Amino acid sequence: MRAYERIVEVLGDEADAESREWVRRKYTVRVRVAGVAAFAFFVMIMGMSGTPWFAISTFVLLPLMIVAVFFGVFMRGSVNKGLTRLIDDDCDPLLCARRTLALLEKDKKNADPHSGLFSYAYALRWQGKWNEAAKLMRDLEDDPDPQSGFLYHNLMAYCAFDKRDLKGLTAEVKALKELPSEGLPKDAPAHIAEHVALRDMLAKELNGKPSKAAAGYIQVADGPKALPAHRVLFSLKAADCLADPAERHARLTYVGEQGGTTWCAAEAKKRLEKESRKKLTDAPADTTASL
Repeated sequence: MRAYERIVEVLGDEADAESREWVRRKYTVRVRVAGVAAFAFFVMIMGMSGTPWFAISTFVLLPLMIVAVFFGVFMRGSVNKGLTRLIDDDCDPLLCARRTLALLEKDKKNADPHSGLFSYAYALRWQGKWNEAAKLMRDLEDDPDPQSGFLYHNLMAYCAFDKRDLKGLTAEVKALKELPSEGLPKDAPAHIAEHVALRDMLAKELNGKPSKAAAGYIQVADGPKALPAHRVLFSLKAADCLADPAERHARLTYVGEQGGTTWCAAEAKKRLEKESRKKLTDAPADTTASL
């Protein structure tokens, strides 16, 4: 089953009109224009070489198919990178999910179903919709293809970390390490190493070493190469472990202001509101007598 059809069937989510129009402008029109331009260039080169026009007609279908496939793949890759940046740089997984769904609907015949499901589930993860993401990816867990298993356990590991589920994260790391190396993406070892590091930081946090966990989270959040989304996520994680109320408040304020539509921003704002209510409740009553 194609990714878009699977998403509609499992979650009931469908592409909206605004996102469909965005896909038309950024993807469909550009692919068609690029394909026509490239084919025109091909015909011009053939004509310049002295090839008779009747001979060109014999080869029209083949070059046209090649051009369409090449530019289709190129443009789709460009659009996919733009969608990823909506999360990494703009902290807007909500818009990313909407546009991803519209792209999967438009390009459902060519889109890889497993990668498509992962892309949408990844945007759901950043919105804090972990149960929906797991439900969507469930079929990949038992798929014999190692890459499917990698996509499933990779996403579930991220979700477990978000939810502070050390037992779940440990199980996902174990499952990732047990996958056969053949057929996995080239960056699989890097992802597995990342999850091991996340597991170790979470273990320190939950096993009575919050200051050490905070140091690890802050190192990631304040790193010179950290993406905005990671700054937000790890600043929130650091706030869970900081003993200094002022420093914790500063981290939460940053996440609330810069977190966009991520679950991190919503969580930070909730905690700040709770702190504000607590201060009002704990504030001493004004007992100064009126003169």
